[in-house]
Amino acid sequence: MKDGDRIPPRLTPLRLDLLRTIARRTRDGGGPPSAAELARATRLTEATISAHLRALRELGYVERHGPRGRLLLTARALNAARSGIPVYGHIAAGPPGLAESSAEQVTPSLDALLDVQDGDFLLRVRGESMTGIGIMDGDYVLVRPAADVLDGEVAVVLIPGEDSATLKRLYRFVDRVILEAENPAVDRLSFPAGAVQVQGRMVARLGLGAPRRSASRRR
Repeated sequence: MKDGDRIPPRLTPLRLDLLRTIARRTRDGGGPPSAAELARATRLTEATISAHLRALRELGYVERHGPRGRLLLTARALNAARSGIPVYGHIAAGPPGLAESSAEQVTPSLDALLDVQDGDFLLRVRGESMTGIGIMDGDYVLVRPAADVLDGEVAVVLIPGEDSATLKRLYRFVDRVILEAENPAVDRLSFPAGAVQVQGRMVARLGLGAPRRSASRRR
């Protein structure tokens, strides 16, 4: 066994708080934050944030996607949060000490981690039209019911004239609604404003899917 296998995960309270902040910013800001935005939200320096994000990526809890390195929670974060992530006591920051070998507490549940509210629901994503913000085929998105969203937010929208819905960024104009994909291979959709029905706003993404080599044009 390697030394790293014997050491409990380094998910410190600060790093757990960073995960919560990523989830909250994703929910409230309409999309995953960048490292710079996370630094501003937590009032930490970008150098400090970078070091902690490196550790979270090594642990498999965070992924970075897109040209601005948007921060996304991974499947490992989802699975760990479901049952609670073990916190293995204390570790000395002065004289050397032995790490605890049994967990003394666990982190909050996934509901608490993502601040799930009554009425929120999960949808499993099919297709690759939103890969530009890290939403892969097979991922889950947490949706908060809403009859409308702000311009640029990611929404679940019923397709006029079809018995189906799509996940896209929504923009309203005078008499039209534009549904914009986050994949240059996927065409934008345009509908009369009165024909579009919003079902909810995406508040978090839970990564279970994997990037594909080719882009899909599925909605």
